[in-house]
Amino acid sequence: MLCRKAGVPDADVRGNITSHRARSTIASQLYSAKEPMTLFELQAWLGHRSPQSTQYYAKITPNTLSKAYSEAGYFERNVRTIEVLVDRDAVASGTAAAGEPWQHYDLGHGYCTYTFFEQCQHRMAAHAATSTPPKTPQRPNC
Repeated sequence: MLCRKAGVPDADVRGNITSHRARSTIASQLYSAKEPMTLFELQAWLGHRSPQSTQYYAKITPNTLSKAYSEAGYFERNVRTIEVLVDRDAVASGTAAAGEPWQHYDLGHGYCTYTFFEQCQHRMAAHAATSTPPKTPQRPNC
């Protein structure tokens, strides 16, 4: 009856246009809006007793999912920059070529010459041994 009054067809490629489809569309739009309703707010608005009923309406669009992932800032929080001090004297004198340490990774609590310092089994021992960075690069317990 509402479709006839509005002058729109009462069916489309998805099937009959019903009040239930309209309710579903509005619920999905409220869930995917710029300032979206939470699942529990949507549940209260729809009058559902169970969140499972509301989840039927709460379809996440690919754009919404992509934006949420981007705004979560996972990579910004987990990508770290590491300062590397280069011992120029070791490089210039050739001792670096002989295998002497010449790169010193600033771990924030000391320096380490182990290239894969994140996998170093002595990392926590190095932390305990050097609470402040030394004035000259050293290899703490690594």
